Amino acid sequence: MSDYSERTVRIGGMSYIDPKGIWRFGLQGAKVKVHPDNVERFDRLNGEPTSHVPQPEPTVPEPEDEPEPEPEGEPVRRRPGRPRKDVSGG
Repeated sequence: MSDYSERTVRIGGMSYIDPKGIWRFGLQGAKVKVHPDNVERFDRLNGEPTSHVPQPEPTVPEPEDEPEPEPEGEPVRRRPGRPRKDVSGG
């Protein structure tokens, strides 16, 4: 078994621990060598799914069959608007 795992940074930037135990930073597209103890964290944050982490199922909203009826009771009162200006010229 090797003393590191090679990974590719998929997000904009990623911090990780190299095989010597030093914190490093890689930019998107960079191929980096990750310490074995840091591989799980790197994969989780980098967006790579792993076999032992269950992926959540997408939630689909249920369509509404009928719109909700208007509540019965007093109608909504509205404030009267301002009187319109007379623009007839005169």
